[in-house]
Amino acid sequence: MKKPLYTTAAQQDLVGILRHISQDKPEAAVAWVEMIEEKCLLIASQPEMGERRPQLGREVRCNFVGRYVIFHRKHDDTVEILRVITGDRNVTKL
Repeated sequence: MKKPLYTTAAQQDLVGILRHISQDKPEAAVAWVEMIEEKCLLIASQPEMGERRPQLGREVRCNFVGRYVIFHRKHDDTVEILRVITGDRNVTKL
């Protein structure tokens, strides 16, 4: 299975999610990050999945895991994970 490439921002997003949730529920934090990473693996194997978001850049798509949105684009023979943020954030300002 192809592995996704994570941008520095996406890696920081995952660490932030882990830290935020683990303040109250450490086990749930790990579970959420694992679910997001599993979805990223699925996206890497099917780079065309997800809603197109051309206003955010060429080839940018998004997929959801609960309240989190994974922004990605096809990159050579895999997928580049651009950001992982909550759906209530203003994406265009990021």
